[in-house]
Amino acid sequence: MTFLNSILLAGAAAFLIPLIIHLLNRRRIQVVRWGPMHLLAEVLRQKKRRLQIEQWLLLLMRIAIPIVLALCLARPVMSALRALPGFGKTSLVILLDDSFSMKAAGSQGAAWDRAKEAVGRIVTNLPRGSDVQVVLGGGRPRNLLPERTSSLDLIAPALNDVTAASGPVNVEDAVKHCSALIAKAPNATRELMIVSDFQGTDWRVFTEGASLPSLDELKKNQPAPAVSFYKVENDVQENLSLASVELSAVAAAETQPVGIRVRVKNHGTRLWQDVALHLEADGARLRTTRISVPGEGETTLSLTHSFDKVGDHTLGVRLDGDGPAEDNVWTGVVQVRQQVNVLLVENEMGGAALSDGADFAELALAPHLAAAAGIKDLFATSRADHRRLREQDLKGKEVIILCDVERLPRVTDLERFVQAGGGLLIFGGPHTDIRRINSEGWRDGKGLLPAELKGLAHTEAGQRDARVLLQRFSHPALSYFNDPRAGKLSDADFRTWWKVELVHADTKPIALLDSNTPLIVEKALGKGKVVMINSTASPEWNNLPLQGVWVPLMQRLTSYLATRGTGGNAGKVGDSIRLGIEDGKGDEVFTLTPPDGTPSEITARKESSGVTVESPPLVEPGVYQLAPKAGGDARKYAFNVDTTESDLKALTNNEVNSLGQRLGAEVVASVEDYQRLDRSRRFGTEIWQAVLLVLLLLLFGEVLLEQRISRA
Repeated sequence: MTFLNSILLAGAAAFLIPLIIHLLNRRRIQVVRWGPMHLLAEVLRQKKRRLQIEQWLLLLMRIAIPIVLALCLARPVMSALRALPGFGKTSLVILLDDSFSMKAAGSQGAAWDRAKEAVGRIVTNLPRGSDVQVVLGGGRPRNLLPERTSSLDLIAPALNDVTAASGPVNVEDAVKHCSALIAKAPNATRELMIVSDFQGTDWRVFTEGASLPSLDELKKNQPAPAVSFYKVENDVQENLSLASVELSAVAAAETQPVGIRVRVKNHGTRLWQDVALHLEADGARLRTTRISVPGEGETTLSLTHSFDKVGDHTLGVRLDGDGPAEDNVWTGVVQVRQQVNVLLVENEMGGAALSDGADFAELALAPHLAAAAGIKDLFATSRADHRRLREQDLKGKEVIILCDVERLPRVTDLERFVQAGGGLLIFGGPHTDIRRINSEGWRDGKGLLPAELKGLAHTEAGQRDARVLLQRFSHPALSYFNDPRAGKLSDADFRTWWKVELVHADTKPIALLDSNTPLIVEKALGKGKVVMINSTASPEWNNLPLQGVWVPLMQRLTSYLATRGTGGNAGKVGDSIRLGIEDGKGDEVFTLTPPDGTPSEITARKESSGVTVESPPLVEPGVYQLAPKAGGDARKYAFNVDTTESDLKALTNNEVNSLGQRLGAEVVASVEDYQRLDRSRRFGTEIWQAVLLVLLLLLFGEVLLEQRISRA
């Protein structure tokens, strides 16, 4: 037997109180001899003996009451009872790694299949009355079943319906999700089991000393849950993957070439020669290129394709001759459109050519028209003076670009335009009245501006001009520039820029200057987006418009805004489809068709920003189609496996053992090892309820016995 609050056992010393009171109040008997007394001697002797027994019994009860109360408060645990039927009930939460690496097949088969079998056997052998919840940890952690269950036979069939192809495991988020479940567990015996191949990309940071705050918090619960690491062996080492694939455009015009840049990485030591890489469009193979990839190296190539029909088209690549197939395929969606209507609003029209930002913006958006190249441009531009902007100028436009305007024109109309799904791009400049534009567009974060303007900043004389901070861009409009061959944003020099203050969670910087000053910031407003560049679209404050990167930057930013900021060409497995509906009522039904062709229905819902249809997290890579059930145009969405785990090397057994020791977890490698560990643990069933019942009986008995003695 053990105690969860053993310090409270000290309260048992309170038994001395009734004992001392009894000793202090013992009656000193004075014998008085009286002749007829001998006639009652026998009766008195028997009565005296009975009273002594009852008084001793009363004393024992009074001594036992504080002792039993202390035992109850100390919460005794009877581990021996676990062997009996109905005792030893456990609340078990299993964090099951269903990430991409678990599906890679080694000499013993896929780790995922062996993990599911092990979980099934462990759950089956739990004591009767135990409850279980399985959390799938790949990508965003999610529950296998809607609620924890004591019907243990439901676990194995549910696991068989799960496909392991999710994103990498975010260990901190996954353990935090499990902690919330354990905190609500109904049984005193609680346990967290992590079943994983302990892939290096996910876990290496913890072997190097990083803390796991969610696990530390979990152990503060009372009773403290047991933690187990179940390592599933995976001996796969060699792997090729499509480490990154980028399309040059989110949207394109008919017959406009779309570039696709592919980076193939070899995560093993073997030399891969003459590997076939196929370019595919709309499910059809277009052409094949042969590549070689050295051990621990990579190969990059660029391809192009154009579409001659308006609509959503898929464009992707596929590798042959490698093990895990999911990271050998990448598919993106290109929106082919007749044109995107863009309105350029400038401070004053009629100047000389290339004299202001609107000239440089127009040149970047329609380069083929300007060069008379005979290739159709996606963007159709028109221009307006900010002082003469009319409401009808906004009609039919998808993106509005403000270039160094003195004030925000038609603020109410612009807000309505963005709220309805339009895109707004704002450039700074010397003509802007900062005080006025703040009062019209900031309004304590409720207006159009993503951030409040705090004045101008300059590089001092003799100092080097500021440049874009070298970083890996995650924003879909800028991720194309992670490869230097797309152009280097960091080549541009900035002499002057707006100082801004980011105080709202809705605003996020998407590019910084090397002084960590925000250069490009974004804000969602209703169904649309506002992007603000805190410098000029002309060479007045910087030389960005003179760089080769200017044209693709403007095209990608404008395409991003024209597609309502829906992101890039493809999402990651584990993400959801989210689509805003214009003029929706909140009860529209959509049909979602996944890659396997089995449709399901999703009902739209009302939100503060409008009506939205959102799918559950999508766990299979491929192309999905979302269409209104009542009829209408279908939209295509592509989702690919996150290649973070394509380096399949896992932690060694020694590393996992050391990690478990540091984090306070027991490490096992088989079901038999776990069962032996479970039997050896000194943590069983709480019996304080039974002790409390004994305490109540003692109190009741003490009252009855005292009344009986007083009547005697």
